[in-house]
Amino acid sequence: MSKPLFSEFTLHRLVCDRHIQSCVWFMDIDGTLLDLAPSPDRVHVPESLLWALGQIAQSPQHRIALISGRALSDIQQRFAPLPLIFSGNHGAEYQAGPEHWTHENVQAFGRHHDAIAKALAPLRQEFSGLLIEDKTYSFSVHYRQVAAAEGPAVARRVRDAMTGIEAIEIVPAKLCWEIRPKPGPTKADAVHVLWQRVQAILPSPTLAVVIGDDRTDEDAFAALPSAVTIHVGDGPTTAQWTLPSPAAVRALLQHTAQHLTTFFSC
Repeated sequence: MSKPLFSEFTLHRLVCDRHIQSCVWFMDIDGTLLDLAPSPDRVHVPESLLWALGQIAQSPQHRIALISGRALSDIQQRFAPLPLIFSGNHGAEYQAGPEHWTHENVQAFGRHHDAIAKALAPLRQEFSGLLIEDKTYSFSVHYRQVAAAEGPAVARRVRDAMTGIEAIEIVPAKLCWEIRPKPGPTKADAVHVLWQRVQAILPSPTLAVVIGDDRTDEDAFAALPSAVTIHVGDGPTTAQWTLPSPAAVRALLQHTAQHLTTFFSC
């Protein structure tokens, strides 16, 4: 069953129906804010997006949290110095203003880091185009540039390579396998942690808007029962609404940035 399409009119109706006075935006990056690229280092961040994010984040009634599988340092490189909140490695690491902290489970993952790196290394020679991204607190095995027919073989080899390594889980993403700590953190942890931090300092009632595009974002969709959840692109989802593309997400943010003075007017 297809989900309804989200729009600025949907958002305005929700704000008015719930008498909303503030808004927290939880958003993924790749495939949500940014168009997917052949490799993570080749994504393009439009200046218009940076402008919209900056305008919204400077409003006293809005907060923006970017929650991504990218490493925190990578996110900061692309979006600093905007006054945003960042969570990298699916909730493993955080930056909010001057504060930086990590999830308690990353220490256990760290003890297995070198073994994981060593076990994955031979896959580069086995599959042309395979990219293994070491993000310190997780690994991503990207097979976007691998021949489509070899996709199932990549999946088998990743599982085989991780056999016997404890405290990890292998999670599918878009043409990628994520290897991360088990149990957690997940993007649901990030939403919970950041919601508790910002909700208390914002005018009430506060609306949470969660936007993402792949399997790892489904955890975030389930984090807050009252949240507005939006899935980007095709495919099954538990989100309530959909948007067709990152361009549509950027258009929603652009519209919001241009109408901040009337955002909560009903």
